[in-house]
Amino acid sequence: MKNTQIRLINRPLGALKVTDFLVDRSDIPPLAPNEVLVKNLYLSIDPAMRSWVSGGKSYIDSVPIGEVMRAMGTGVVIESRHADFVPGQHVYAGLGMQAFSHLTEERLNRPLFGSQLTIIDAALPLPTYLGALGISGMTAYFGLLRIGQLQPGETVVISGAAGGVGTIAGQIARLKGCRVVGITSSDEKCKALVDAFGFDAGLNYKAGKLTNQLATACPEGIDVFFDNVGGDVLNAALGHLRPGGRVVLSGAVSQYNNMRFMQGPANYLALIVNRARMEGFVFTDFANEFEHARAEIQGWIKAGLLNADTHVIPGSVDSFVALVDQLFSGQNMGKMVLEVHDN
Repeated sequence: MKNTQIRLINRPLGALKVTDFLVDRSDIPPLAPNEVLVKNLYLSIDPAMRSWVSGGKSYIDSVPIGEVMRAMGTGVVIESRHADFVPGQHVYAGLGMQAFSHLTEERLNRPLFGSQLTIIDAALPLPTYLGALGISGMTAYFGLLRIGQLQPGETVVISGAAGGVGTIAGQIARLKGCRVVGITSSDEKCKALVDAFGFDAGLNYKAGKLTNQLATACPEGIDVFFDNVGGDVLNAALGHLRPGGRVVLSGAVSQYNNMRFMQGPANYLALIVNRARMEGFVFTDFANEFEHARAEIQGWIKAGLLNADTHVIPGSVDSFVALVDQLFSGQNMGKMVLEVHDN
């Protein structure tokens, strides 16, 4: 069998480009003892992919030049010489941007972002494990409950609200008894936030001065601001914090392609005035609690309390650069997942 792999060959300047990657098609070698071959069915498309190839300091080592592009995925075991895995099992792991994952014994023992295989319940749609039960869900859950320390009755505002993390975060906040306002990039998305994901209101930051929209939507101020965007959106929200407010820094999609200088919060004095705090985090900080979080989120899904739908796009692994571009231009609604059609 031939495998299609996407390998990083350049550190990108600005947005990802097709020329930063090599499409490598090669034979899959026979399995050695304690190795597993997985047919990749769904691969996660994430804004963080831009930072994973930057070469700069981050929460995880950059993808080495020449290596397969990092990607979380779900797939099915098609061949195994490992005692813990048998053909037909559905699995979740860092499978990489490729059609098949040939997992050596060393790779099987790598932690979360490596290739440590987790057997999953195929009773739920497989893309769910890349969204609500994956990185997006863990980021939303721990960002709100541990870092944001939200309480029932509070007002929560979420930027990048129509993305994979934002849609889950908004629903968790509602389930915990909060009023939820989402910031996104179109009226259509604002409507979807309310109708499909249960937000109390959606704000289109392109439709008018965001600070005025926030004043109308949050007349008593913001208790928790869950930020996935940074830049001007973060500045606007800081001006509406309530005393004791919390700003949760989950991401800064507006800055990932900024090659000149990062735009920091100019309105940070609002933190002093309101005795508020702003804290960044990475979901892996809470790895020892993932099992509990997944169990609670899965319970909400099965009870019909949480919409775990994903934005699934069928295609080849070599389309991932174009899909990442869609994330940065706001073309997605919810968690974006590539349905692999190379195999």
